Amino acid sequence: PQANSWTAGVALPEERNEVAAATLEGKIYLVGGFGGSIKVEAFDPQAGAWAEVAPMPTGRENLTAAVVGGRLFAIGGYSSGNYLSTVEAFDPQTGVWAAVAPMPTARDAAGAAVLDGKIYVVGGRADGTILATVEVYDPATNAWSQAPPMSTARSTLGVAVLGGKLYVAGGFDRTNRLSSVEVFDPQTNAW
Repeated sequence: PQANSWTAGVALPEERNEVAAATLEGKIYLVGGFGGSIKVEAFDPQAGAWAEVAPMPTGRENLTAAVVGGRLFAIGGYSSGNYLSTVEAFDPQTGVWAAVAPMPTARDAAGAAVLDGKIYVVGGRADGTILATVEVYDPATNAWSQAPPMSTARSTLGVAVLGGKLYVAGGFDRTNRLSSVEVFDPQTNAW
């Protein structure tokens, strides 16, 4: 950002798409991918190299991922003709994946972000339906709750947190690509 320019990074060991990425303990983790991949790779900028780490127990494509409490969460996705509700957490200290409470709604093409120590999973697609659903995972209780739905159902969207609020942008509503943006304020519990 200081130079306002892009440069080539270190290439992945093999081509992959429909993956999720997140940063944890100074490394970039790339999880899953097309065909329901179980593959997980971590990029170490100090070494300038990608390395495989323990594979996920469940193969996933078009999943989302988030990091909270020192663990990487692989959330939902699609595999073998099924939308997934399963969620697995990777602990880099032990190198072990463990199942946690599944999402109430199975889906792929969702977005996720961490706000106030909880993972918000937003939108997505299930059985051909685009979702406005927002579900919140609390790692302290290993439980999910519902947040108010977005006003616009959307999949393949962008999600970010800024200033204590959750922003969702763009996406697809089954017919159109979207330019709309919605903002969720946890203080008022409203979009």
